Amino acid sequence: MAARTHYYGRSLLSMIENGRRSATSEVTSAYESVLGVGGLGEAVNRRDFLKVVGIAAGNATVISRLTASLAGNDPTPLINVQTTHGIDLAVATLADRRTLVNLRGWLDDGSPMLRVNAAGILAKVPGQADAIRVSKVLSRDAEVRSLYMTAVVSRVCSLEWTKAAELAANPRLFPQPGLVAQRFAQEAVSDRDGGARWCSAVMLQSLSPMIGR
Repeated sequence: MAARTHYYGRSLLSMIENGRRSATSEVTSAYESVLGVGGLGEAVNRRDFLKVVGIAAGNATVISRLTASLAGNDPTPLINVQTTHGIDLAVATLADRRTLVNLRGWLDDGSPMLRVNAAGILAKVPGQADAIRVSKVLSRDAEVRSLYMTAVVSRVCSLEWTKAAELAANPRLFPQPGLVAQRFAQEAVSDRDGGARWCSAVMLQSLSPMIGR
């Protein structure tokens, strides 16, 4: 999202989505434009829309229309930017059977960005079936794995995207592997994101030789 908006950094956007900073109307407009839902958020509480937690009445309108686009087999909102953890959770909460069918199809048929976004949403759908499906994709699809792993490292470690990508590709560069391992251990047992569980387990395996040195 930071790359697509060009102006706002991932740290700022992360703080906004987690409620640690207030969102300006300019930031919200940038989100709506990038996600292809511009014009849908006039009545949306600006902070709640970006936080995307709890599906408050205001942002539910935006997310439901985004989900309706996906249910109509229109992947446009998922093609240009990697969606955030919060947006994935929101869409997964509202996704109906048709939306899920389309997302499952896009896992293997589309650009890397579309595939990882489909995986990100499906990984947060309750139940094991889609979590297992996403885990299999992460195991075999190097492009999706790289994007997903980078997103998990960025979120869990509160890192900028470029640094997170570097560490996701080479965990041996983590300066404090023991501390980082604790964070991934917590994520590995979370029931909110099957893809993050898979990525965290892989990261823990990579970090294990460096812990206790």
